[in-house]
Formats: sequence, C-alpha cells, structure tokens
Amino acid sequence: MSKARKRYGKQKKAKSPEPKTSSNDRHHIFFQRRCYTGALASLRSYAYCVVCIPKDSLHRQIHEAMAAVPTPKPANAREALAELRTLYHYGGISDNDDIEKRLKVLIALFDYIEQPTADALRKQLFVVQKYKGSH
Repeated sequence: MSKARKRYGKQKKAKSPEPKTSSNDRHHIFFQRRCYTGALASLRSYAYCVVCIPKDSLHRQIHEAMAAVPTPKPANAREALAELRTLYHYGGISDNDDIEKRLKVLIALFDYIEQPTADALRKQLFVVQKYKGSH
C-alpha cells in the first residue's frame, strides 16, 4: 500500500445529482477544501453541498468572483448538517434540487448565526442567478 493511501485512506465521494461529463464539474458549495477540516469537512462533502454545474462557464465564474467561503464555527456546521439531514428525511430537500435552491437553503441555515458564511453564499447565488439570466 502506498504512503498516500495509508495517509489519506479511502474517502467516500458525494453523490452527484447529474452525471459528470466533460462540460460539467462537481462544485463544492463550501470551498476551499483546506479550510474545511473535522466537522467542517463533513458539511463540505455532504451530498447536498456538492452539485454538478457547467465547468467552463458557471464553475469558473463562481471561483473568479470569490476566493473562498468563510468557515462557520464547528458547532454551527454540525447543527446545519443535522438540519440538512432532517430536511432530507422529511422531503424538504432532495438530490434533484438545483444549485439555486441549495444555496437558498444553506443561506437560511447560516443567516444570523454565521453572517460571513451566509454573505458568501449570497454572493455565489448572485453569480448563479446572473449566469442563468444570461442563458
């Protein structure tokens, strides 16, 4: 077994709601990876927080518009994750939700408790809406 495999182990991949093609790419709503460790990594990799979007247009525009999404406090990340699981259980959210709905749900979860995180999610939403308005 290689050192890298021992060090990092086998990691689960989030389900993509759409098949990945050469024109689509997986986008983690909470980025950059190096900032999200521990409880934050669970939120970042949660299936609802990963979505397939057009690679050469929308994905690029989001990352050009912003450097990262500020990390919430671990306790607030755990609470948001619990809320997302509850919403999944009762059918309030699904893997078929588009990026706009996902961002709106996440903004609602972080608004007033993690304002910098919510504001960054709003900025992503603005980029997505601007992109959809031009297409």
